[in-house]
Amino acid sequence: MTKALTSAVGLRVVVPGTWANVPLDDPAKAAAYVKRLVRRQVGGADRLARMRRDASQELLVTARDAVGIGVHTYLVSLELLPGVPFPAAMMMRDEPWPGPVPSASEDLGPVLAAAFPGGEVAVQRNGPVVRDVEMTRGRTSDAADAVDVLSMRLEYRVPYPDRSRLLHVRVNVPDLPSAEPFATLFDEIVDSITFLEPVDAGDQP
Repeated sequence: MTKALTSAVGLRVVVPGTWANVPLDDPAKAAAYVKRLVRRQVGGADRLARMRRDASQELLVTARDAVGIGVHTYLVSLELLPGVPFPAAMMMRDEPWPGPVPSASEDLGPVLAAAFPGGEVAVQRNGPVVRDVEMTRGRTSDAADAVDVLSMRLEYRVPYPDRSRLLHVRVNVPDLPSAEPFATLFDEIVDSITFLEPVDAGDQP
């Protein structure tokens, strides 16, 4: 089961399962959306009021901080499949090239490799992209029955079709059983990104 989500800036992305597209253009709209989302996910019982409040506050703080660094698209995963919770977040923002804007005749693969030497360059539907992966291992608590957990952060740089700038996609996934299947999953999600609006090179930030 997949669904196509469209952002306010003219990006379409196909995601599996159930995701929320948190609006970032208006704080009041974001607060109302998050409140409805948390109530639907957590439940409306009085005994859950504190949980709802804490969850809403956490989402809103994250959204506010995201806006502060230029994020324009904030997607939150709720379920990978019906009944299978899957907490993950995808944030997207535009950023300039770290060096000169590549010309139309340049091969973007070597340009990306030189600009982001720590990343891995892969060719996707839109052309070459670069990906960085960071894995963190930890435990759920200090108790004897605590379990090991794995968290993953992925960062992608996807050139816009007119090469004027990069789409920076950051993915955070906590509490994973293993990394590789989920890294591949997000490779496919990023590969599904469609730039709906024509991009004018004179509009680059």
